[in-house]
Amino acid sequence: MNKQFLHLIGLFAFLFFTSCEKDSTTTNSPTNSGFSGKGGSLAKFTIVNQYLYTIDGEYLSTFDISNSSNPILKSKQKINFDIEALFPFKNKLFIASNSAMYIFSLNNPESPTMESNIGHFTGCDPIVANDLYAFLTVHGGTRCGSTINELQVYSIKNLFYPQLLTRVPMINPFGLGLQNNTLFVCDNGVGIKVFDVSNPSEPKSLSIITGENFVDVIPMGNYMICMLSDGVAFYDISNRNNIQKLSVIKN
Repeated sequence: MNKQFLHLIGLFAFLFFTSCEKDSTTTNSPTNSGFSGKGGSLAKFTIVNQYLYTIDGEYLSTFDISNSSNPILKSKQKINFDIEALFPFKNKLFIASNSAMYIFSLNNPESPTMESNIGHFTGCDPIVANDLYAFLTVHGGTRCGSTINELQVYSIKNLFYPQLLTRVPMINPFGLGLQNNTLFVCDNGVGIKVFDVSNPSEPKSLSIITGENFVDVIPMGNYMICMLSDGVAFYDISNRNNIQKLSVIKN
């Protein structure tokens, strides 16, 4: 896999959705004025209003980018040694590690404050969330140090005490994306599993998108960008019961 190609595609997707969100309201838009980037569940950086948040394996760093030609580091804090991904939702940052999920408040955007964390089986874990629930996948492998492969759903109604609601067995899950009550989960070797999560305690399987080796997904409006092991694919998801492939770019 050409990592440089995928990084460029990821950056394109991030910038594309950022530009779209300047003129529209989305489910993970910040509550203050400004804009946010729409990244995937494997993202290592995100933008919320005038701040850029990045992770590098151990640290969460915050940059003020109100002057794009002169980014200013505002804070850097150590979280853990195995940070995997971060996902913004309103005034929260959800950060996933190999062994835990962390929830940070952005009430002070220059120095995010950890509100809670919850441990899980050791394994790599992308994450997405909405107002009430967080969805993450735990997958095993040599680097991840686990043989557990599953989708986990948490209630975050009380952010200080997240509660595990259910586990759904998977083959080898990677990235995932959430749009309204539809959850898309990349299950390596199987495809993208599409779930109705109207009742998050009992995700209902709707279909499986096959034909590619999917790594991560970014659903947005009527469309979805899918990161592949060897490129990127675009889908029309306006009808979740009849998802259509639009195009594929191979590297």
